[in-house]
Amino acid sequence: MKKVYLSIIFVLCFILVSCSGGSGIEFQSENDTQVTLSQNIPDTPENKVDYKKVSFLGVGDNIVYYGTVRDAQRNGTAGGRKYDFKPIYTEVADLIKNADVAFINQETLMCGDGYEFSYYPMFNGPQDMGHDLVELGFDVIGMANNHMLDKGNVGLEKTIDFLSGLPVTITGGYKNKEAYDNIVVHENNGIKIAFLSYTEHTNGLRPSSKYDTYIPYLNEANIEEEVAKAKEKADLVFVSVHWGDEGRFNPNNNQKIYAKKFADAGVDVILGHHPHVIQPVEWIKGKDGNDTLCVFSLGNFMAEQAYAYNMVGGMITFDIVSIEGSKPEIENVVFIPTVFDWGNAFYDNRVYLLEEYTEEQARKHGIGSYGRITSLSQLRGYVSNIISDEFLSESYLNAVK
Repeated sequence: MKKVYLSIIFVLCFILVSCSGGSGIEFQSENDTQVTLSQNIPDTPENKVDYKKVSFLGVGDNIVYYGTVRDAQRNGTAGGRKYDFKPIYTEVADLIKNADVAFINQETLMCGDGYEFSYYPMFNGPQDMGHDLVELGFDVIGMANNHMLDKGNVGLEKTIDFLSGLPVTITGGYKNKEAYDNIVVHENNGIKIAFLSYTEHTNGLRPSSKYDTYIPYLNEANIEEEVAKAKEKADLVFVSVHWGDEGRFNPNNNQKIYAKKFADAGVDVILGHHPHVIQPVEWIKGKDGNDTLCVFSLGNFMAEQAYAYNMVGGMITFDIVSIEGSKPEIENVVFIPTVFDWGNAFYDNRVYLLEEYTEEQARKHGIGSYGRITSLSQLRGYVSNIISDEFLSESYLNAVK
């Protein structure tokens, strides 16, 4: 019985020690043996697990059209700015805000004073959009896309200057080669992510030799060297790449070739955009046995384009986890389908989660302004035909049953 009593006493004392602020507790056992339990266990890295986690969210093409600007002007703002785009993102704002690192591909220049707003095919929108993206919680803004020279070198430089003055990391827009070579690194919770950005083309426009502006064209010869430099500066390497064929749901051969090259070079995540439709999410095996997460196309996030398939986009989310100082791993990958909606005459623009979108909303979608119609089953069908169930959330799969 003495052994049982002593065991109970030890348990009780352990609880007291755990809750006490003292340096230790002394007591007498039944055989008068003095026992001391000390709670002064050093709080050192050797005695606890070093666990780091960063949540990531990425979205595709954000394109400012006439209707979105008109909505933003109608919304107004109490902050002294003329345009407020934030209500357009109300339904997804919490997801953006709650991500530790959020990325968006901004496919419209924001040149500022001296430049008129313009839409397809040569885009320029209000700088208030940049302020709103930051206030929504986007931490990284990508600029490498086929519209980055729509207002020439000066328009690009003015947009870079504007975004550089905001509390946000910009990638893909470079005022000169030196800026391009100085690889962008975004750090959160001690985890460093290097961002490389590329575009296949700039709609036939070329940078003027009179300016130093550097355009990061997708070039096979540069990949290994640039990824290697990025690895020296960061724990992970993410690539934002504007590629593929517009309106095509499957990656073309060039996309597949470059995706494999990125994987072989050791890139951790590929964030693809430009086709204005969603394309598959895949794990690609690199030559060294590494796994690269590739989202071939995130589709449109905001864009008043003409077809139902242009309305469906996605938010790629995952956790970046590092244990005991190991190389961070990509875990819990989920593709969250979205739909961009507007009403009659291009009013009431808004991004919705597809799992919460209704048949009535689909029936009234503003693509009727283009003489077209859609349905909820059609919009969901794009997702089920393109995105593997392994990347879709349980809530989405339950919603579409």
